[in-house]
Amino acid sequence: MRRRHFLGLATATVASLAGCMGSTEYTITNVTVADTTGPLSLDLTIADAAATIDSSARLDVTLRNTGDKAVSVRNTGIWPLGLLGLAPSGEYGPMSLLLVSDQYAKTDRVEVSATGARIDDELLVRSLDADKSITEQYDVQGDRLSGPGTYTLRGFFDETPLTYRTGNAEDWIEFYPKVTIDIKKRSLLP
Repeated sequence: MRRRHFLGLATATVASLAGCMGSTEYTITNVTVADTTGPLSLDLTIADAAATIDSSARLDVTLRNTGDKAVSVRNTGIWPLGLLGLAPSGEYGPMSLLLVSDQYAKTDRVEVSATGARIDDELLVRSLDADKSITEQYDVQGDRLSGPGTYTLRGFFDETPLTYRTGNAEDWIEFYPKVTIDIKKRSLLP
């Protein structure tokens, strides 16, 4: 009788783990941000490194005006950083992994689905005062990752996440920070 109970319990345990074992979990191991030129800089910090079945890894992304004058920032989606994405290093073009923000639910300009996102083309332009910063948190959902590796931060639809100008300048300058994020596969078993 004890043998049957043990075998039944072992079978139930293995069956319950089968779904988990098929899902890959990831860990953000490193974030590198190169120095930028101009008045804007970008900082990334890892708020939660683990991208699991039940929860997302989280990155705090801070846009900072390091200059002594206000900067006009322009993008689409949500201000100031818009829709950000991760693309495997060395890949270019429109396809990238969407980083998800709580701000998407607070606007009617962004519509997120399980396979992508849509935005309206209305340009958002606001000012970021001198020596000020704004931080948004973005989720890296493990089920959207194509696998472990080094990823590059970029805009989800365009490589350049935003443009800016200072003072009365007529031309907008592309802001394309060089950011890499290393993601490793995480073992589910101890």
